[in-house]
Amino acid sequence: MAHLRRALAACLLLALTLAGCSTTSEEPVEERPTIAVSGAFGRTPVVSFEAPLELSGAESEVLIEGEGPLLRDGGPALLALSAYDGDTGELLPDRGAGEARTLLLTPEEVGEEVHPLLVGTAEGTRLLVTEPVSSEDGERMLVLVVDVLHTRAQGEELEQRADLPQVTQEDDGVAIALPDAGPPGGLEVETIIRGEGRQVAPGQAVTLQYQAVTWPGGDIYDSTWADGQVPRTVVVDETFAGLRDGLVDQTVGSRVLIVVPPALGTGSQTLVFAVDILAATDVEG
Repeated sequence: MAHLRRALAACLLLALTLAGCSTTSEEPVEERPTIAVSGAFGRTPVVSFEAPLELSGAESEVLIEGEGPLLRDGGPALLALSAYDGDTGELLPDRGAGEARTLLLTPEEVGEEVHPLLVGTAEGTRLLVTEPVSSEDGERMLVLVVDVLHTRAQGEELEQRADLPQVTQEDDGVAIALPDAGPPGGLEVETIIRGEGRQVAPGQAVTLQYQAVTWPGGDIYDSTWADGQVPRTVVVDETFAGLRDGLVDQTVGSRVLIVVPPALGTGSQTLVFAVDILAATDVEG
């Protein structure tokens, strides 16, 4: 995990330091080559341009102005980075292929230079960055698309069932209030916020914020919202059977209540999950 964070920090330093720079020079500059970026926010974009790109200085552009919560110092950040070779136009999987990556927004996690640039950036922002990079074959241009993903559910709020636990939003997570009655005998799944993203499919890697409590009792079993934690990425098929069944076919951006009976979970207790589905990525075989 440490090497992944170092690699991500290095890539972000390269891209986002440039994105935070501006020029006050009144000297004329050459027109930037046309780079077309399409595709849904939060998914690997389709990027097209006339290759090879001529070597030039670094430039950046805000393609989508985010309207979500602002990233805060020390809080979780969820980023999707896609990199393309300026000589060929091809996606560079080793530098980023749209996968969601989580980190805490601290100087230690993202680097001292990048940290002040990301603090205050709105979730939902998409950046396009072009820059020269050096390799064994010499210099070439790199094209980067950076999506600042949401770290909580986004979508239509739905009415919650009175007979199931009630989930409410708090500043740093959610609260789960259990009914007076005992837990049901089977799996219960309720969509609390309906997101507009892609549907979760079996075998995918999903990035989640969640809190799980025991029923009865209400003791916290696990939580990504706890201090010092960030959204967690898991493979759907490697979770509890009940959690897997509750996630499949839900849409990214949703908040889902999943009541997992012992037989589909730990084997000894009923767990209540409040899950925000933040990203879903296909896993290469």
